[in-house]
Amino acid sequence: MRRSALLLIALSVAATACHQQKDDKNVFSWSRELAPGGTLRVRDLNGTITVVPATDGKTARVQAAAHWRRGDPKRDLKFVALSEGNDATICVHWGTGTCTATEYTNRRAGGLSSWFMKKSTDASVDFTVEVPAGTKVDVSTANGELSVTAQAPVLAKTVNGSVHVATAIGPVAATTVNGSVDVRMTTLGGEGDIRAETTNGDASAYVPQKLDANVTLRTTNGDVTNAFGLVATGSRKNLVEGVLGTGSRVISVRTTNGSATLGALDAMGKIINATAP
Repeated sequence: MRRSALLLIALSVAATACHQQKDDKNVFSWSRELAPGGTLRVRDLNGTITVVPATDGKTARVQAAAHWRRGDPKRDLKFVALSEGNDATICVHWGTGTCTATEYTNRRAGGLSSWFMKKSTDASVDFTVEVPAGTKVDVSTANGELSVTAQAPVLAKTVNGSVHVATAIGPVAATTVNGSVDVRMTTLGGEGDIRAETTNGDASAYVPQKLDANVTLRTTNGDVTNAFGLVATGSRKNLVEGVLGTGSRVISVRTTNGSATLGALDAMGKIINATAP
C-alpha cells in the first residue's frame, strides 16, 4: 500500500511538472527599415500585441514570445514575414494557413480550423512591435489585448480583449467584441475617421478640445457622456449625435453593454472631465 501511494504521488508530481507553463521569450524576431507612408501588419490568433515607437525612429522590429504547457512551439507554430515595397506583414500560424496583406487564416489538414483542433499545442503568442513614425499600424488577434502607441494611422481589432490606442495622426479604428476600447489623440493630424467600438465593455475616445467632427455616441445598456456640450436628441438618453465645427471627420463611439464617452484632452494629454448630456 505504501509503495502504491508513493507511486501515485510520483506520477502526480510528474504530471504537474509536464503541465507547468513554459516560456520562450524570443521564439521569433524580425526587423527592417521602413520609410514613412508604409504599413506594418501583425496577425495573431491567441495572444497580445503591444506596439511602441521604434527606438531608432526608422527600423521596424517584431519579437514574439510563446507560452505553452503542451506541445513544442518550434514545431507547432509557423511564423511568416512578407515584404512588398514599403509594407510588411507578419503572421503566426497554428498549423498551416494563409498570410497576405488582405487575408489571414489558420487551418490544419482536412480543412478543419486549428482553433478547434489544437491537439498538438496550447501555445499563446505575444508580440512586441516597434514601429517607425509615419508607418501605418494594422494589428489583429482573436484572443488577447491590443495596445498601440504610434505616430500614424491605426487599425486595431480583436474579439476577446481590450484595445488601447494612443496616436497623433488618424484615421483610427479600434474594435473588439468583449472588452473595453480606449482611443487617445492629443492632436488630430492627418485625415480620416475615429472609431472606438465594442459590444461588451466601455467605449471611449479622448480628443483635443477644438476639433471638427460629426459625432455619434451610442449605447444600449449604459451611460453616454461627453465634454463638448452635445446633448441627447428626443427621448433616447443613450444616443448623442451632433456636429462640431465643420464636421469634417466622423467620430463614432459605440457599445451595447457599457458606457460611451467622448472626452477632451489638454495639450499635455490630461483628461478634461466628460459630463452627461
